[in-house]
Amino acid sequence: MNCFNGAYAFQAFPAHLKAMKKKIAELSAKEMDSTDRDAWVDYFCSEYEIDLVVMYPESKDIDISEKTVQEYNTWYQISRDEPKFFDRPGYKVTCKVPFSGDPGLFELQPNPHTMGAYEVDRIIKPGKDGIGYLVLSYELLERDASAEGIEAHFSQEIGAIHTEVEKVNTEARRFNEMIRGEVEKAIDERIRQVDKFARIRQGLNIPLNRVEGAPMARPVPLPKRKLCFSKPVPNTRGEVSCSITDVDYEAINAVISDCGALMEQAPSSFSSLDEEQLRDYLRGMLGTHYDNVTGETFRNRGKTDIHIPFGDHVAYIAECKIWHGKKAFLSAIEQLFSYSTWRDTKVSVIIFNKENKSFENVLESIQGALDEHAIRARSIKRGQWYCEIQNAEDERVMHVTVQAFNLHV
Repeated sequence: MNCFNGAYAFQAFPAHLKAMKKKIAELSAKEMDSTDRDAWVDYFCSEYEIDLVVMYPESKDIDISEKTVQEYNTWYQISRDEPKFFDRPGYKVTCKVPFSGDPGLFELQPNPHTMGAYEVDRIIKPGKDGIGYLVLSYELLERDASAEGIEAHFSQEIGAIHTEVEKVNTEARRFNEMIRGEVEKAIDERIRQVDKFARIRQGLNIPLNRVEGAPMARPVPLPKRKLCFSKPVPNTRGEVSCSITDVDYEAINAVISDCGALMEQAPSSFSSLDEEQLRDYLRGMLGTHYDNVTGETFRNRGKTDIHIPFGDHVAYIAECKIWHGKKAFLSAIEQLFSYSTWRDTKVSVIIFNKENKSFENVLESIQGALDEHAIRARSIKRGQWYCEIQNAEDERVMHVTVQAFNLHV
């Protein structure tokens, strides 16, 4: 079979997105009753996110067997009395290349696409261990065979396939980066249709006309320059889960980023401060960006964190920590789960480096910790990450922005 000769990737991915939106649009009010909005978002993202292909050519398995190989008779062109082929001693070599990811990506044509055969015997889909195999074969005459030549042949074939796979992966990554936003829009539109309410995501203080007994998550309005919350009406069958909006979450993190950048410009003025003093400085700066800040807004919860309360819960937490290594960093993130009970709590972790000469080593340690423990981790810029971390016990997903600032002098 030939790889990369099916539909164009730029056509396949929009079709994939269209199918997902159709599934969301078909969700019934009964299905959405007593469910959480972000649970649906997570579900559809996990169902429709493209699993990128990773090839492992260094773990390929090669097998060789003797075989009679046909060799073309050049005299056949001159005299049809001559046989067209001669049977010659030779070999058949089979190469199995492990891979993980969606095998369907091998069928798509990337853009740009380098024309070629990209022949494989078959594709074995990944099993329970998540590993599949590309099976390639190569027949050659005994007189032409050598170990070096066989290795070079497969290296070239596998390399060409890998190049095209990476092109498809690039388009798949772009799809994955935008899918959550598209899912959220589709889910919110379906909620709007079910609730008869066109502006549910803007946090307006208008009661939801929900289907009876159907608590759904909705954003807690937190507009810039004016902090205000509308308390959800208690539901007899469960509590409505709330959170600050994504826009305000990003705005708060932007304020923290700007403050941290200013602190880095004059590290000697801040390097002597402890965690609590650094926290209080950030809290004060956040207060300057919202005109109705009270003692309850961005209030202290403990010695090191800032949080926005909502009822008996917290809708936002900012945890400030001096860098004391990877283990302490992960412990701080685990502790955040005990602070929050809502499934979609949004948090920030602010790391200050005061003791390590190599800030790059700190950043590498943070990256490694997130790679190991986050469901998703995306580097926004140097020293800043957005990630999602799941609690193994109750499957709650916490949205975490990590920012690291260098105050070492």
